[in-house]
Order: sequence, then C-alpha cells, then structure tokens
Amino acid sequence: MSDTTEPKLSGSPNLRDLGGYRTGDGRRTRHGLLYRSGSLATLSDADVETLAGMGLRAVVDFRLPGEVSFGGADRLPEGLTPVSLPVGGGSLDGFYSLAKSGDWELINRALGDGKAHRSMIDVYRGFVSKDDDRAGFAAALRRITEGDALPLLFHCTAGKDRTGWLAAIVLKLVGVTRVEIFDDFLLSDLYFLPSAIALMEGLGVSRVEAQVFRPLLSQDPKYLEAAFAEAEGRYGSFEGFVHKGLGVGPEAVERLRSRLLEPDSA
Repeated sequence: MSDTTEPKLSGSPNLRDLGGYRTGDGRRTRHGLLYRSGSLATLSDADVETLAGMGLRAVVDFRLPGEVSFGGADRLPEGLTPVSLPVGGGSLDGFYSLAKSGDWELINRALGDGKAHRSMIDVYRGFVSKDDDRAGFAAALRRITEGDALPLLFHCTAGKDRTGWLAAIVLKLVGVTRVEIFDDFLLSDLYFLPSAIALMEGLGVSRVEAQVFRPLLSQDPKYLEAAFAEAEGRYGSFEGFVHKGLGVGPEAVERLRSRLLEPDSA
C-alpha cells in the first residue's frame, strides 16, 4: 500500500497515492503518478501549495453539478483546471438532506431494516449497468491510458464510492492482488468516516442515530464485490467489461501497465 511519505491535505483527508501496491507477479505500482481523493473544494492555501508540488497534469472530478454548486469548485494550483465527468451514482447529497430533515420516521422508512446497505449495493451495480455512470468511468480511464495526462488525480465528494470504483478498476487492470485492491478500498473508513460522522453530528444527528446512516458513509467489501459481479455477469468477464463496457482495448491496458508498474527486476 501507499507509504507514509505521500502528500497530506488537511482539507481533503481521503487523499492517497495509488503507488506501492503489489501485483500477482511481484511488481509494484509506481508512486507519484495516480492519486485518489475526496473533494478539493475546501483546501487550505497550504494544501494548494502541496498540490502544486505534486506536478499534476490533470484532475478528474466525478461530482454532479449540484454537488459542485453546494460544496464548491475545486481549489487548484494556477494553470490546472478540473475535468468534469459527472457520475450520478454514489452522491450522498440526498442522504445528507434526509439527515438534515430530522424526520426519523421518514429516515427509518428510507434506510432502516437493511435498506441503506441494499441501496449501496444498488449504487455499485449501477456503476456498471447505468450507461451514464459507465460513460464517466470510461472517459476517466481513457484519459489515464491515453495521451500525457499523468500525474493525475481523480475524486468525487467523499472519495470513497465513485473514486473507489475507478481505483479498483485501475488496480485490477495492472494486476494488483485482490487483497490489496480491497485494502485500498477499505482505507476510506480510516480517512473519511470520522469526518463523515462529525458532519452528521453537525446536522444534529446523534452518534446513536447516525448508525442508520453508517452503511452509506462506511465501506463494505460487499459493495465492491457487487460491482465486480455486475461487470462479470453482464460482460462475461472483467476484461470484457473493460473492453466492451468501457471501450478500453488491450493495447490501452498494456500502456497502462507500462506506465503504472515499476520495471520487472527479473
């Protein structure tokens, strides 16, 4: 996994470098080329300087226009403009509005009895099955595999669902082990969940009441498993999903491996 020297952003704690992950053949992903994070709207001046030092050539923003209007545009170094590739699935705005309503009868009807968990499973399946969602991921993946876009950072609002699925796609394509793919996915519970709970409390939700929202704010391996299963079920294999569903062919995948993997020491 990423080492402790990776950049830190006080205004976007769910930032991490996708370098350092081990592949099945013993190689590792390169540091400093591909980053994932949450929203960059609340960065401090020092954070913006940190971003400038990362040498980014592109920033991909999966947020919907409404999320950008509510949360604010990215704060980026001069000369860097975000590429907007909106993906509807994974937006938590509706659930935050539900929490803000304070109507616990409505909240429990919407999210109680396992509904919140099932809704997240549906979100991850939708990343594959919904044409608009899939188009956003396809465009982002093509940007990573084509041209000279690296180093690149991609993000959504929380940096866990839309961002987590693209990170999983990329890591799987370059041969990172399943264990490390899921480890990276679950790291959002360390970096994002505490701030999400604090936000809920700021909306007037107690820690006990916040438990009904927890499946929306935390990560569960079953979410990522649902997306992979949907990809394989609809396209016959993960590779079929990438080639047919995302429009990224074998040559582009080889370019991705060449760019993101350290040289074979053998």
